[in-house]
Amino acid sequence: MTEQELVDLLAASGRGDDLLALLDKLGFKRSFVAERVLSSASPVTVSQIAMLWMGMPNKHDRKRTRQLFEALADAGLLVKADDSGDVYKKPA
Repeated sequence: MTEQELVDLLAASGRGDDLLALLDKLGFKRSFVAERVLSSASPVTVSQIAMLWMGMPNKHDRKRTRQLFEALADAGLLVKADDSGDVYKKPA
């Protein structure tokens, strides 16, 4: 997925402005979310994405990553893959 495809998808969902504002607030670049989170064929974890995003993430970075995942799940772009809340995948 490209950054533009992400923006278009969010605009079509009707929640685009809110979610894009949240990405900015949390510090995630749209291109990073499109390429690293939403383009993955396999499930993604909070720890994995936080590591790619910040290198050595602290608890605050992991919390912001979890907030990102929850927002993407609320928008229907991700679903929880287990009960821990740390593993997400693209919807089937």
